[in-house]
Amino acid sequence: MTPLNTRKHSQCSPHLSRGFFIALSVFLLTISSAYSLSNTQASAGYGQTLDTEGNAVPYVSLSFKHTNILLLSDESGYFTFDLALQNNDSILVQRIGYEKMVISTEQLFMDQVIRLRSTVLAMETVEVEAALTTNSAALPSLTKYAKTTGSGSMEHSKLLSRIPGISIRTYGGPAGISTLSMDGGSSSHTKVLVNGIDITSAQNGEADLSQLPLPFIESMSYIPFDISQSSSGGSDGIIKLESGDYRTHIAVSSGSYGHQAFDLNLSKQFGGFRTSLQFGQRREDGNYPVFWNQKESLRQNNDLDQRFAALRILGMLRPDLYWQFTAMESRQARGVAGLVWSPDTRSYRNDQLQLIGSTLGWIHSRGSTHFKLDARNSHENYVNPSLGLDSDHQILSLKGSLSDKRSITSNIMMLSELNVNRDFISSSDASEHRRISYHASATPIFRLFKKIKLIPAFKFHFSPELYQKSLVDLQVQIPLHLGPLASIAASQGESYKYPSFNDLYWEPGGNPSLQPEETQVSTAQLKFDLRQLGDLMLQWQQKESSNLIQWMPVHSYWQPSNIQASTRESSKLIWQVNHPAWYLSAFAHLSLITTIDHSTQKSLRYAPEQTSAVGLTWSPAPVELNINYNYVADRIAMYDYPEDTILDATELWSLSIAYTIRIKTGHLTLVISGDNLKDNYYETIRGYPEPGRSFKLTTTYTL
Repeated sequence: MTPLNTRKHSQCSPHLSRGFFIALSVFLLTISSAYSLSNTQASAGYGQTLDTEGNAVPYVSLSFKHTNILLLSDESGYFTFDLALQNNDSILVQRIGYEKMVISTEQLFMDQVIRLRSTVLAMETVEVEAALTTNSAALPSLTKYAKTTGSGSMEHSKLLSRIPGISIRTYGGPAGISTLSMDGGSSSHTKVLVNGIDITSAQNGEADLSQLPLPFIESMSYIPFDISQSSSGGSDGIIKLESGDYRTHIAVSSGSYGHQAFDLNLSKQFGGFRTSLQFGQRREDGNYPVFWNQKESLRQNNDLDQRFAALRILGMLRPDLYWQFTAMESRQARGVAGLVWSPDTRSYRNDQLQLIGSTLGWIHSRGSTHFKLDARNSHENYVNPSLGLDSDHQILSLKGSLSDKRSITSNIMMLSELNVNRDFISSSDASEHRRISYHASATPIFRLFKKIKLIPAFKFHFSPELYQKSLVDLQVQIPLHLGPLASIAASQGESYKYPSFNDLYWEPGGNPSLQPEETQVSTAQLKFDLRQLGDLMLQWQQKESSNLIQWMPVHSYWQPSNIQASTRESSKLIWQVNHPAWYLSAFAHLSLITTIDHSTQKSLRYAPEQTSAVGLTWSPAPVELNINYNYVADRIAMYDYPEDTILDATELWSLSIAYTIRIKTGHLTLVISGDNLKDNYYETIRGYPEPGRSFKLTTTYTL
């Protein structure tokens, strides 16, 4: 019998010990140097709204007096803020059920935590060093990040590199479709939300990150597993991407391989409504040298022309009622360069993505209720003149949801949600189909003695004539004060995912007999509060999947099939520190991943055994320095005999340096950034090489 996980590693692949620990050592030395610097205001970051017991208070309104900025904390109390905030500004903080308060921006930068006193229950103020508990059923995570002005034109892959265990897969260069996966799993197992809108395509079950304009996305957070999530999929977690903070700006950038881009954001307040209209364009020639089969060539037909427009509105209709609206459209014209050993200089692809989301939130003394309507519409057209192909796809997804979070008693909270989804496809390769699905969940949160939380979840999935499934999950959260050990959390849950339209109906290859994927997810977390040294988290997850869908070559085409069983296990170390007084924030994470396809007794395809990243932002005004290091171990690209086809391990360095000039009407920021500084040849998908070393110059003027 073939041994488990047998493969032949590439001898030229970089090793984890060489890059990760060198990068970590350099960053720790920088942190030690920064410790001796005097206090100053931080450049940017995220904050959190808490009550006096350290519990998260969601949907708190923050109104800035002089800059007229309106922020709203999310369901976990988090909000992001920008470096352009004035030192002498004041912030009105208000939320139904809590006392109004006014704080200064200086206080916000220094503390980054706003504690509200309840008006319902009289209690004395309790000082809490860190937020140890939340009113959410989601596992706590340190993975949060907001771009700064000094970030420049940051690629999505760099923004998401802070998520442990992540792998970005791109079909080569800026024109390539870009997806992500977690812990060696399928891309369809991770949900990606943009301002709360699910951008997953019903056609293939994946989210194409390349359709999201770079300047439209300003911050991200990652939830490793949320047992209260009622919709299907998401066994590998939820990535939340958010747009910016409603500031007027114009930005232009130019760089390697013909990169040119601009975006303009116009922000205005009308009464109690904050509006933002943003539009822009990005162009890439995309031709770059590659070295393959001992020959150097120029990778061509990889050009990209992306245009986008977006409208965002946030307003308080009354102190207890808010409305949030997002609309975004992006259009992409791309070349399709083909495989490196079979280049294509004639094929092209045109696609567009439209997102519309509206949320009406009612905030009351016992919690909050939300009614959401979302629409995702996409059109994709691929033309290959050499093969006479003209493939066209139109996909429309409509979603309505009603969610409620409320306190039943002082020790019991109830989270409930009802979703209705309608998906439509009209495709030259998958014909015309539609389906409707319903998802409901009920998640009580029981607060036991010593603030221990017991959280069961009950979920129901139903689609007429297709499926009906009930799931039960359980989670325990235990706050502790045992030295640096702050909390323990563990959960056991189930995830359910029905095949996509492509899986079932694509011609040729679609398999109507596919079974839905089912995954058992076990998790455990330890969180440590290291005070001046930041926060440390240890995470462990195991995912037992049955009927996992994978596309494999069959004769002259590919076809999906249900793998009988697969197991994925990951162990992660995540560290994050944020010191406004030192002008410094940094992170590091290391993931050890084991996967096994029980039918072949080998690792899953494109599943790395190790991933890691280290990043540092140092911002002693007016300068900002960003350094990032990423590592992904080698992966099996294709099962073969006698040896599997292996993608080499990859390590990437990136750097950006920014300088900000403050003037009377705003500030001007100049950013020089470089990616793949070691000029490594690497692939994320076999046969599609990525660009080498590149540089960008970005200039941003912000009012």
